[in-house]
Amino acid sequence: MMKLWSDRVLLPCGAAAMILLCGVSGARAATGVAPPAMYPAATWQGQSQAVVRVLDRLDAHLELLTIPVGGSATYHSLSVGVEACVSRPQTLAADAGALLHLKDSSDPQRPPFDGWMLAQEPSVATYGSPLYDVRVVSCAGVPTAPQAGPLPVVKAPVLASAEVPVEEGGDAPASQPGSASGGPVPLAPDSHNPIPLAPPSGAAPSLAPAMPAQPSGQPLSPPEADPGLE
Repeated sequence: MMKLWSDRVLLPCGAAAMILLCGVSGARAATGVAPPAMYPAATWQGQSQAVVRVLDRLDAHLELLTIPVGGSATYHSLSVGVEACVSRPQTLAADAGALLHLKDSSDPQRPPFDGWMLAQEPSVATYGSPLYDVRVVSCAGVPTAPQAGPLPVVKAPVLASAEVPVEEGGDAPASQPGSASGGPVPLAPDSHNPIPLAPPSGAAPSLAPAMPAQPSGQPLSPPEADPGLE
């Protein structure tokens, strides 16, 4: 099959013909397209469980605890209570946060931890225990309060739609200023253009000096000799 060369790809004849037909059929003005529906940035969805990772610094053991909201779990001497767990809706960047209550029974001098921990920003709030490191992994379970609710309705902007006329032979040539038919505008001779323009027939202009007109019916007389040259 014959190929037509483009700047980067080889287009088959059928694809090139379709491109030409699209250009011939006419162009339309841009129409409004609705942006994707997204939740506001401050939206959180509550869930019924929290997944918490506990690291034992003595033996480097990792333990994943799935704790229901309102309940607690125990890992060695550490008690982990969960009061709430929220996560981001699907249209926002993934993140989760849990409101935890941490208490180490082997270290009564250390005050308990009560506060929010975020999965994607663990350095915002940490449990300062030399024995355990606690991180929030995600939320799980069924949706609970607070509810994210339905996505907001986004309407497309209203734009004027008008057809741009295009001639069947292709794009119409742009008309030059000063010419009603769109053709080139002839230049008029002036003092800056001493060479006369070509006649309409296309013949080249004659640069030979013009001969003086001779009255009709009289023969041309030879020029008189200069007496000083004899």
